[in-house]
Amino acid sequence: MKTAMPFTTKPHGKLLLTGEYFVLDGVPALAVPTKLGQRLTVNLTRGVSLEWRANDHHGQQWFRSSLASPQLGGTLDAQDTDDAFTARLRQIFRAAEVLRPGVFSAVSFGRMVTTDLEFDREWGLGSSSTLIAAIAEWLEVDPYALLEATFGGSGYDLACAVADGPIVYRRNGGTPTVTPLDWRPAWAVTSCFVYRNQKQNSREGIRAYRKAGASDVSKTRIGEITKALQNQALHPRAAAQLLREHEQIVSATVGLPTVQDELFPTFPGQLKSLGAWGGDFIWAVSEESPEKVRAFFNERGYQTVIGYEDMVLSSPGPSKGGELTKPFV
Repeated sequence: MKTAMPFTTKPHGKLLLTGEYFVLDGVPALAVPTKLGQRLTVNLTRGVSLEWRANDHHGQQWFRSSLASPQLGGTLDAQDTDDAFTARLRQIFRAAEVLRPGVFSAVSFGRMVTTDLEFDREWGLGSSSTLIAAIAEWLEVDPYALLEATFGGSGYDLACAVADGPIVYRRNGGTPTVTPLDWRPAWAVTSCFVYRNQKQNSREGIRAYRKAGASDVSKTRIGEITKALQNQALHPRAAAQLLREHEQIVSATVGLPTVQDELFPTFPGQLKSLGAWGGDFIWAVSEESPEKVRAFFNERGYQTVIGYEDMVLSSPGPSKGGELTKPFV
């Protein structure tokens, strides 16, 4: 456990550029950390509880709770008065206790935890994954094991949390492979990310993918597309064609229309859904200027259009955790 006080850390948010859903089955995926993340700070207090305060991206407190009071008989068991987030925190700490017995009793007396989210909670950039990554670093437990015992998922978001730039992520049981990339092609740098004005539950998307099933041919081709897109010299139209094919494969697998076919058939370029289909962000790749792309979406009621360079943490070099099998230990 990190004992120096105050303890603070700020994991990055995440975007999965290729391999959505398929990454769960070990298919390589291209992912990027975002400049915005979530800061967690721990301070000592004179109280007898583990106090928790959470602030949104405007600095407004949206949650507060006293998680446990050991001197008063507090435990990690669910309470009848728990709200959803307090219950989730108890679940996370119960899982951490299994991974490192005694860790909860070591931190649950006289501490104040404050989290400050830097992006809108509705954006789907990783409010949950940054929380898991931060708690895992603080308590010095395996973040992937902590994720598996709580939210579940592929774990690529945890790799992004400590990455310094783009990565190729491949799930391989409990020891994923994370390869840092020096990847900044011109066609990507001029692209934009568009918020779809609705948040999608990734767990629902995963259930739909599992129910549909994916063919081995589709898995292989998604991996090939991920590899092909890593070519820095790729022509913008070749990149667009690869993204179009990726969309078509996912569409056929999950039985949903592509976002371009459904909402933006006249877009001058290629659109790609990111994350769970139906919400969060759309990746807009075009040979038009970013200003024209922004105007296209603004005119249709989509006001959150963020340039690639403003969104993505793109510094090349190895990530802080090396291969990230246990990046915080």
